[in-house]
Formats: sequence, structure tokens, C-alpha cells
Amino acid sequence: MEQSSEPVWEILINSGVYDDLKGTIDIHCHPNPDFCKRLLDDTDLVAVAKAVGMRAVMMKSHFSSTHERAYLAEKVVGGGINVFGLICLNPSVGGFNPMAVKIALDNGVRAVWMPSMWSENHAAYVRSQGHGMGYQTLGMEFPHEGKGLTILDGGNNIKDEVKQILDLVAEADVMLATGHLRVDEAHILLSEAKKRGITKTVVHTANYHVMKYPNSDLAQMVSEYGAVLEMGFSSIPNGIWDPLDHERLISVQDVGDMIRLVGAENVVLTSDTGQLSTAMPIEAIRLWISHMRTQGFNQDEIDKMTKTTPARLLGLE
Repeated sequence: MEQSSEPVWEILINSGVYDDLKGTIDIHCHPNPDFCKRLLDDTDLVAVAKAVGMRAVMMKSHFSSTHERAYLAEKVVGGGINVFGLICLNPSVGGFNPMAVKIALDNGVRAVWMPSMWSENHAAYVRSQGHGMGYQTLGMEFPHEGKGLTILDGGNNIKDEVKQILDLVAEADVMLATGHLRVDEAHILLSEAKKRGITKTVVHTANYHVMKYPNSDLAQMVSEYGAVLEMGFSSIPNGIWDPLDHERLISVQDVGDMIRLVGAENVVLTSDTGQLSTAMPIEAIRLWISHMRTQGFNQDEIDKMTKTTPARLLGLE
């Protein structure tokens, strides 16, 4: 029997398994280069997403703006898919650094992300677990007691530099994500963002156990501030991470309940993958769609979470 000369991944893509991904958008994926090894390089990630017919992807890094990488990856694959970058306000970009944000916005980033693992909220969670939970591999200093990033000053008011950043986001009309902030910080940020005219706000991985935002708060963030809830595939229980992090318990059923609480039109499904311990991004989105069907969501609702809402957040309407 003659063997196919097609690469294995092309055989999988051409099998029809990924037909559900046509026209979908992933606004949160983690390719190489990064501070640790990822499943796919920028160009491989984009080439595979293009091959399955995805409309757009946005690449995230915890340590640098990804607008330059997005530009090059889209050019290398020859177009046919929109590729975007973002900036995440961790210490490596100066934290709440208006100049870094302005440069990134001037060069095309479509999202500004509040601090992730270097927020004081996330650092406090890691400290409470009594072990490093991966910080040892990151190449940046772990935030010691009270040294993580917070949007609030000593008087519990939003910092002036954060306000400057919000004005830049409003002027550019791009997406603002809450990152790994505490729930009270997220409320303050979203309220201030609304006052300053920001219309594209996202509650970062609302199903991520580190934040532990109560459902009542999530509902308020949607109804009062107009935020969208992001559901990241990497945040559901994972057989590799679970033994080290026993609080990773938010199930697909829980995610379904969160979506029903606020309505599918107020949710975006993302992979948030690229880690060696999770599915590659196109597989994560495929699995999300399958999980949503088991939760009783119809195709129109799934399209809102994977196509319509992410398109609005990226300005692709």
C-alpha cells in the first residue's frame, strides 16, 4: 500500500476533524519564543490556524509585546489569516508603563493586558500553596510578600499611571483585559475603564481558579460594566497540573453554568494554550466547541463565543 506523502498534521487537518474551526478566532494563545518551551513557534501556530480556516489569532507573551512577532508571522504564512499582538503589563515591560503601552498601541497591538503571574493576587496564591508552581522556570524574580503588582496605591485608589494607560486604550479603541487581579481590583478597573470610554473589556479567564471570582461578581462585571467573560481551555482540570495544584477544580459543567448566567453573547472561548502540558491551540478550540455542545449550547451560541464576540473585541466587525 502506497503511503501518503502529506505531513501528518496536514492529514489530520484534511480529515474534516477541524471543520468546526472555520471562521473562528482565538484571542489568547502562547507560542514560542517565550521564557519556557512552547508547543509551536509563532509561524507554525499561525500556519496551522490558517490551514484549518481560522479567521484570526492573537499571540500572548508574559514578558514582551507581541506586535512585531504577529506582523512577521502573518507575513511569513502569506496572509489569509489575521494575526495580532498584545502587551501584558508584567515587570519585564516596566509594569504599568504608559510609554511601553503607547509604543505597542502605535505599532498595532489589539489588547492591553493587566499583569498576569506577577500580580500580587497571583503571587499571593502561589505563596499560599507552599511551592513554586513553575515560577522557577520563568527567568523573572518571584514577587515576595506584598511585592507583586497592583493597580491600587496605598490609599486604595487607582494609580495615576494606570489611568494614563486606560486613556491610551480608550483612544486606540482596543481591548482591555483584567489579567490576574483580585476581584476588588477588577471591579475598580472595569468601572474606571467604562468612565473613560473603553468599550472592549474582558475578564481574563473567568474560569481560572487563581482568581476565584464569585459568580455574582462575574454577573455584575457583565451587567454593570459591559465586560466579556473569557473562558480559557487551559484553566479546566488538567491531569498534569492537578496533582500540584489541588484547587484546579472548575469543571466544564461549571463553565456552562457561568455562560448560562450571563448569556453566550457575553462570553469568549479561548485556548490559552501552547504549554507542553496542554493541547495545542487548534485542538483546544475544537474541544471547547465539543464541550459546549455537551452543555446544550446551540451553534448560534457557539458562534457568538468563538466568532462574533472575539471579532468585536479585535475590531474585525
